[in-house]
Amino acid sequence: MFSLLKNRGILFLGLSNTISQLGDRLTHMVIVTLIGVVSPGRVSAFSEFAVAFSLPVMLLSPFVGVLVDHWNKQTIMFRCHIIQTILIVLTPTVVGLTHSVVPIWILVILFFSLDVFNNTSRNTVIPDLVSFDDLVPANSIIVTLTRVATFLGMVGGGYLIKWTGWQLGFYIDASTHCIAGCLALGMGAKILFEPVRKIDFSLGRELKKSLRLFANDLKELGILLIKDKVVVFVMISVFVLPFVASTAYTILIFMVQQQFGLGTAGVGLFGGVVGIGMLVGAVAMGMFGRLVSRGVILIISMAALTIFFLLGPFFVTPIFLYIMAFIAGVVFSLIGIAQDTMLQEDVLKGIRGRIFGTKEFVINLTFTTCAVAIGIGSSRFAPYTILFFVGFVLLAATVLSLVVFNQIPPEVRKKL
Repeated sequence: MFSLLKNRGILFLGLSNTISQLGDRLTHMVIVTLIGVVSPGRVSAFSEFAVAFSLPVMLLSPFVGVLVDHWNKQTIMFRCHIIQTILIVLTPTVVGLTHSVVPIWILVILFFSLDVFNNTSRNTVIPDLVSFDDLVPANSIIVTLTRVATFLGMVGGGYLIKWTGWQLGFYIDASTHCIAGCLALGMGAKILFEPVRKIDFSLGRELKKSLRLFANDLKELGILLIKDKVVVFVMISVFVLPFVASTAYTILIFMVQQQFGLGTAGVGLFGGVVGIGMLVGAVAMGMFGRLVSRGVILIISMAALTIFFLLGPFFVTPIFLYIMAFIAGVVFSLIGIAQDTMLQEDVLKGIRGRIFGTKEFVINLTFTTCAVAIGIGSSRFAPYTILFFVGFVLLAATVLSLVVFNQIPPEVRKKL
């Protein structure tokens, strides 16, 4: 697999993506630090942050693919990183002049809007760099390097920001994106990444067409939710992941950083523990996933999250939160791999891509909605009360999934 690193295109794409992911995690860490400085004691600030970085994905997902298909992908990656660099460099000055969180949200929305284009370009450029038979190992290399960068960015970034302060942290973060953009230029000659079709292209017409297709995708998913119990079962678990993630980005990060006084370093360690859990869960699923029904894995995973959130208000300590973070990471991998596999096996090939694309939209819509709800609720309820409420919602989702699972025909259920 790693012999593909001799391929110049894969080498520079891997390096660019690794530094980019490292920068993304640093961006999260430095903004979390800044929130603690500008808006101490306010849970809703973390909710606003969660909405700001998930909203661009939700709004742009129906359209970004059309634009990427008609632009030079190498140019997109380079320009996105350079613009991100400029935005990050300007933010400390603007925040210092205004003493407001508004520049932060403007940065986050613009930054992650550019990330949607960058990530889409990265995924579509890989077939231009390797042969068809090498696609799987090429993707594996990119994902492996991404996981390493994510862990280093969360854990190392947390301690780095604690040592340097958020102002210098912004400039260090900016440098990573500048480097990532320059590395993207090393993939090869610009002509290699030009779009196939450059004539008879109307941006307005293509965007309208993309929106119509996206609306049809939602309709297709709605039909499956009525007719196919397996899809209903999987979509319940699809709701659970962003629901728990939105809670982590608001309540749990607030508790780690401010309530327990562990600061950004503690938040970074929290994210690193989640990453280790995800790695363990992925390995475990790869080794033992075939021995246990994936439906049972989903139900047990949701039940485990339910128990932790219901126990949270009674046993929440820093150690408990880190244990919870590890279990959540494991469960996230188990649920993610199980639900994707079940959809791949159950949904017809002709509509599979649309269902997966719509699933990503549903995930971001759920994440945004839940983050807003938690932010509003935080003004009236204590964090422990919200955790308890989250536990009851997860309990309802687990019971519902168990009911739906039992409604799946036995002959189908045995294959899950």
